[in-house]
Amino acid sequence: MDSSTEVGGVHPDRKMEAEVAEASIEQKASSDVPASQREDLGAVLWRRVKAKEYEAAICEIKEERHRKYLNQNSLDLVPILLKLLGEEDLDPEGEQCIEDLLVHVASVANVKEATIAFLEELEMGYSEKMFRVILHPIRTLLMGQISQNTRPTMFSWIFNTLYTRVVMLELPSGCNLEGEERKLLDADPRVQEVTGALRWLTDFYFHFFEKVMSGDLVWGGKVVNSKEYLSFFLLQLFHKPIAYLDVFCKEGDTESSLYRTCNDLAVMIARLTGNSFKLFTHVAWNCSKTLMATESEALKEEDEKPEEENRTDDEKGKDEEKENEVSQLSLASFFYCILGQHMAKDYVPCVYSHQHVFINCLPLIVQLMQEKEDFPIHKGLILAKTLLSNITEKSLPSETLEAKAHSSFPQLLLRIMITCNNKEIRLCALEIFRPYLKKFDSTGGSKLIMSLLRSVKHAGALGLVIHELKENISQNLNQGMENSSFAGHTLIQLLNLACYLPDGERTDLLEWSDSIMQALNLLVFLLLRDTQNVTGIREALPKLEKKFLTPIQTGLDLSRGHYELKLKDLENPSSKKDMETEVTVGGLTLPSMPVEQERKVVQTALCSFDMMQCTLARVHQAAERKL
Repeated sequence: MDSSTEVGGVHPDRKMEAEVAEASIEQKASSDVPASQREDLGAVLWRRVKAKEYEAAICEIKEERHRKYLNQNSLDLVPILLKLLGEEDLDPEGEQCIEDLLVHVASVANVKEATIAFLEELEMGYSEKMFRVILHPIRTLLMGQISQNTRPTMFSWIFNTLYTRVVMLELPSGCNLEGEERKLLDADPRVQEVTGALRWLTDFYFHFFEKVMSGDLVWGGKVVNSKEYLSFFLLQLFHKPIAYLDVFCKEGDTESSLYRTCNDLAVMIARLTGNSFKLFTHVAWNCSKTLMATESEALKEEDEKPEEENRTDDEKGKDEEKENEVSQLSLASFFYCILGQHMAKDYVPCVYSHQHVFINCLPLIVQLMQEKEDFPIHKGLILAKTLLSNITEKSLPSETLEAKAHSSFPQLLLRIMITCNNKEIRLCALEIFRPYLKKFDSTGGSKLIMSLLRSVKHAGALGLVIHELKENISQNLNQGMENSSFAGHTLIQLLNLACYLPDGERTDLLEWSDSIMQALNLLVFLLLRDTQNVTGIREALPKLEKKFLTPIQTGLDLSRGHYELKLKDLENPSSKKDMETEVTVGGLTLPSMPVEQERKVVQTALCSFDMMQCTLARVHQAAERKL
């Protein structure tokens, strides 16, 4: 800590006598200890520590004549001792001396006064040194209160204050690191600071964990289960900062300090719960609507919410209870650690079906994937990939799609694939999307693809969904159309949704080329493969011709004419007089560029139109059975 920083309300440049006198003013008026004695104790300790007479300082504070003062005036002495930590000339032995002095104060002081003194210092400022040193005396205070019917108020107050200090530490954001680059974060001072605080706090909690497990510490009052009570405080750390840090280790790699700390926390929680999957009872889907809901449905849900003034006390009380429940992001990060990173594996049951574990974890996966930072998103993807790899194809029944999280999960995968700046995360989402669709039975796969075709309005994502539709239709044809989920009226519905032009013949064909080409290829495949018309594709052709094929041809004629004229202008020297040519691709006007580069862009666009025209011609030829 910088020596110019104020600690405990006392400036370090003031003389020692003035500092102690100021501390004595804040003392209770009811104290019967003379002010001179209080000043003498503070002055002696200050002098001893500054002179590096550490053993003498310890002997001084342990003298019996100071016992009464220490019992009644910890509010005065604690700030003075903690202020010494900010001195530049303090060595490690001096830090240990101050820690021992504070531990002695905590052992003889009035518990409530000493607690207030320590927590006030924590709330006024933070330094790594102070946080590390202060945990031991605070632990000493709490250990003195342990019994088999302990009041939880003080423990809750202290645990929450310590957590608040850790949460306030700065975390790295927007790093956009991939692969081995993430290891660079271990050298980031912010990460090192948070990692150190988590390590010290984990060691602090371990002492209470041992007491709870042995039955020596049992909280009374409203606490029904002491093990669960402590586990919830440990789970807090998995929300922030752990959710926003890189807790990932490939098999065979060296584990980071942060990884080992998370493993220790996960083991404690797993042992406290006895069965980690008991925490599934606290999983809740807290989104107001599914991401696939239409705007009218969303407005309807908002209208159905009761106004605040009309809500009963019971309803408000339930909301307060929810606020006190464990965070969903905490649960998500915890299950990522034990299932995605295989921490505490000796305490994770193996008798549950993989389908059951995946369905229960799905809201937590979505919770992680909804975050803006890369690290929680990456955690959600790794957890999803791990759980899905254990599930055999076609084993998830269609009924599981009734879960709201199922509506958001594929949408979030597509959103990450499209918008995430991190290439590694985008590829990870793509690697999950296709296997995910294959995990459902035929009815579930058909429902999921149909819902995606209705809701996805991005050309690349829509093209990916159409490709999966083609794969399912091909598989059904190979099996003799045994599956009604991709046949008959359902198949025609799917085809009509796949053959989509948002603005008819005015659609930007370049912007929507991915989905248009996939849809055209799907039609070519069906017309060539289904020679017996078992799918009913030929009955659907007239509507497709009117709503899809003809508008594409009209759009191609208009677009090609526009770009050919643009190319002619670029090749005509007279058009270069002002050099203010604009080229629009995908609805966006390209920035100014050299004429030669503009020419290449226009030629590429014309090439795309030619490919689309060729595929469209193949559709017509297949329909007329000329192929």
